[in-house]
Amino acid sequence: MSAVRRYPIKESAAKRIELAKLLRKITMKNKISIITIRNRPEIQPTLARFAGEIDHSGGETLRMVSTPRVVSVEIDSKNEKKLTSKMTDRDIIHRRDNLAEINVEFLDSDAPGLLAALSTELAMNGISIQEVYSTEAGPMNVSEEQEGQSVVAETSFIVFQDDALKAYQALQELSEE
Repeated sequence: MSAVRRYPIKESAAKRIELAKLLRKITMKNKISIITIRNRPEIQPTLARFAGEIDHSGGETLRMVSTPRVVSVEIDSKNEKKLTSKMTDRDIIHRRDNLAEINVEFLDSDAPGLLAALSTELAMNGISIQEVYSTEAGPMNVSEEQEGQSVVAETSFIVFQDDALKAYQALQELSEE
């Protein structure tokens, strides 16, 4: 005797199409590094001062995620040396270079399965996700057909630079379904 789980294929495809309609914009940026820094009391003020030097409007990248033990810093190659010059060799635990950021902007950050659909699409295309960052930008101006879905959120997938174009194309194809 065998048990077979019946997977709702038609419903799953319809859900995928609905999720794809939430995607607004996909962008890509290369020459990204992630530096893992030991989180000591003197590191936080140093990173706060450094953050003030970054020109986000000029396309520079800086994202930080802090835990009690480490701070993970995503940074563009232009500012990487400036950051590491403010740290001791003892502070820098790990460094990953040759990365790229695929940024996906979408409506309705509460849609069940959206992040799973995006990461599954990347996995099905052989893309290894190195890091994921998500933020919610809040209410934005949207078209009439998107009324009621005015919260914009962004998720950044950090992938190997060699896989960036393939990752971008996979998510772009998903958004066109």
